[in-house]
Amino acid sequence: MPFDQAFALSSVLLATMAFSGLVLAQSVPFWLALPMVIILMISALHAGGVHFIRRAIARVTVSPTMWNILLIGAFALLLIDLTVVSRDLLPAGIHFLVVLLAVKLLTLQQRRDYRHLYAISLMAILASAALTSDAWYVPIFLLYLITAVWTLLLYHMTQETGDTAVGHQTIPIRITRHFFWLTNGTVVLAIALTLAIFFLIPRMGAGVLQKTSGEALRATGFSDRVDLGTIGSVKQDPQIVMRVELPDQPAVDKDRLYLRGLAYDQYNGQSWTHSGTRRRSLSLVAEGTFLVRPAGSRSSNSLSGSVRQDIMLETLDTAVLFAAPFAELVSGEFLEMQADAMGGLRLPASPASRIRYSVISQAPQLAADERMASALDYPDAILAHYLQVPMASQHVADLARRVSIEATTPFERTLAIQQHLLKNYSYSLEADTATLSHPLDEFLFTRKTGYCEHYATAMVVMLRTVGIPARLVTGFLATEWNEYGGYFTVRQRDAHAWVEVYFPHSGWITMDPTPTVSTAISTSRWAPLTRFGESVRLQWDRLFVRYSVKDQLAVVHGVREGTDALRERVSRGVSLLSAPIGQTLSRLMHMVRTFHLGMLELITGVIVVGSALFLLMLRDRIALWATTHLPTSHPELAIVQLYARMLRMMERHGVRKSPAATASEFARLVEQEWKAAAPIVANVTALYHQGRFSQTPLTPGELSRAAEQVGQLQSFTHVVR
Repeated sequence: MPFDQAFALSSVLLATMAFSGLVLAQSVPFWLALPMVIILMISALHAGGVHFIRRAIARVTVSPTMWNILLIGAFALLLIDLTVVSRDLLPAGIHFLVVLLAVKLLTLQQRRDYRHLYAISLMAILASAALTSDAWYVPIFLLYLITAVWTLLLYHMTQETGDTAVGHQTIPIRITRHFFWLTNGTVVLAIALTLAIFFLIPRMGAGVLQKTSGEALRATGFSDRVDLGTIGSVKQDPQIVMRVELPDQPAVDKDRLYLRGLAYDQYNGQSWTHSGTRRRSLSLVAEGTFLVRPAGSRSSNSLSGSVRQDIMLETLDTAVLFAAPFAELVSGEFLEMQADAMGGLRLPASPASRIRYSVISQAPQLAADERMASALDYPDAILAHYLQVPMASQHVADLARRVSIEATTPFERTLAIQQHLLKNYSYSLEADTATLSHPLDEFLFTRKTGYCEHYATAMVVMLRTVGIPARLVTGFLATEWNEYGGYFTVRQRDAHAWVEVYFPHSGWITMDPTPTVSTAISTSRWAPLTRFGESVRLQWDRLFVRYSVKDQLAVVHGVREGTDALRERVSRGVSLLSAPIGQTLSRLMHMVRTFHLGMLELITGVIVVGSALFLLMLRDRIALWATTHLPTSHPELAIVQLYARMLRMMERHGVRKSPAATASEFARLVEQEWKAAAPIVANVTALYHQGRFSQTPLTPGELSRAAEQVGQLQSFTHVVR
């Protein structure tokens, strides 16, 4: 392809990439996008050498006066847009950029016109970066960067003769193979340099261009007042609210995770409210880390182990923060945090953009003595706040007494009421009771169908009528596990209400009377690809959008601490490999002289051989990743492969399974020889037995858990070795 034609095409493609960024950022209205697409198509056909397009455009001559008129018209449109249409500087400026881009594409004649086009395209791609933080910007920006390198190289290599139209030049030079690869190498170097600059330059708090307006997701059920029947309105909404990672808890149940929002203690028959709205500011224990409650505020024999959550919360119309019960430490880029009397976490104001924060929670478990106690001594403050019931609750009280008449302990009465609701009522989103005067009675005695709010309200009121303190809690119940990213995806439809029951020594215990609803899981062949794409977006937000000065300092300290060890390893490795490397280089040079290979062929061969050796060294990790992430219709074969891989790892460590030993005998041998690895081996062995010999096949979650265990063992063996 001649240089001048390639140059014209790359210029149009550069403008197309910049315009695509603005369109994907949803900042260009349809009435403006449609003519711009037509102009881009005409420009591409003209640059590609379509004769009738070239002849038509050649007849159009744009004088400096005409260009000034067009420019004045664009400014007039900007003023009208700013004062009448958009009434905001940023969208009006975006529309102005698109108009300038269109005008310039139609008037590309002299070389300075191309320079103007490049400047407008650069402003457009920067504007799209200010308008979005989504991962789709990555391919758009990379394509723009590749096109920009090609365009600038071709611009400088085409001949410039005064003001002669570039499209009319006759340039005999054509793009050769060497020029093609040299340019692509320059592109790769530019991308690498761009990434290095991004990670090395100091972070700024805000850009020159910044999107200041946007619609937050409506979060239902997290205000100071919750009417019975409000949560059901979002139960069909698939919008993502947050993503929750559990980095330090590989053994945490991946089927469900309660994310607590607010608790309510007063019910008037139609809605729930707080008895007090006073909030306390949390104290800082470290930079960005707030103490919610002391770590030892509960009895140690009633605690279930800490759970750390890394949460990316989308922009919501509430200042409430969500966490697994009960939060003890919260870390994030917050200047202030508040907590109410019932453990609800809030920011001073609703965030204007998505936020990331980490929480360490400690969930209490019911102590054994309180399970068996026939009576419990509740504090007066608890009795004063958590036994309130509406005036017209006699029918509900009679039902609670009938249901729990055979129970002899408070815990048995609690279980009896919970089981009654689980077994005798059906779940339905069509039971709208928001307009009824007595929605609880309607649910318990007439319809006998409802959703989480009805079940939780019924259990709290029934427990209170038999003297057991309880309260209603709203939040989210996460059930959608993303196996590629290793996190829960929480959607609007996961909004949930449940119950917390008080026991004097154990504290507030989570109980859920709502029946489990088996939601339809998509079996589409694209579902795994969708989950993979969501995991990529999460990594994009972590590595690029939220990359801050703190992250830079952490990288610098890590590099500084590892420099000495790295220098020692490199020197040792160089001394060991210097002789083999010298021999290899001499043989390569001999091959070059013998077969008359070019430098390009030599470099290609070295890359291919090096890549093959690299993949060979990582074969175990690649196989483990494939078993973990790629969908399989043969879980029995997958668990056998994982078990065999575990045996190879143990053998490399010196613990070998004899052919005559059973899997259980080998697990006991590991217990004797290597106690640190014994829990992992025992867990994988149990799943291996289930997958091979049980009538119940392994679920994808169980298979994923087995793969995680083997991955932990692999990392552990590398550390030990």
